[in-house]
Amino acid sequence: MMDHLDILEDAHLASGLIKTPKTRIKHDNRTGRWLSTFMARWHPASFSGEEIFVSGSMKKPRTIEVFGGNGSLLREIRGIALTAVASRCCFHPSAEKLIVIGGNSSGRLTIAR
Repeated sequence: MMDHLDILEDAHLASGLIKTPKTRIKHDNRTGRWLSTFMARWHPASFSGEEIFVSGSMKKPRTIEVFGGNGSLLREIRGIALTAVASRCCFHPSAEKLIVIGGNSSGRLTIAR
């Protein structure tokens, strides 16, 4: 299993196998057999003029990570309400305020704003 996230640029225009990502971020993706795999999601609109995406994390204490489009870690969301790995994360489509939603394989949701 690979322990990184790859950011590809213009992947929809490429033909064949993409060999080199634009950016590679070190990230622990070893969810094991009982957890859903991580699925990173881009914000549907650029927020504050910057593209951002969100992904769950295996870090302890449990964390949801928000990255910039260049791969830089912008924010780690954690707290007593986040008790399990949030393997499915997304943003609320509102551009007025950043709202992050993380869910686990048991169906528990955590909403951070």
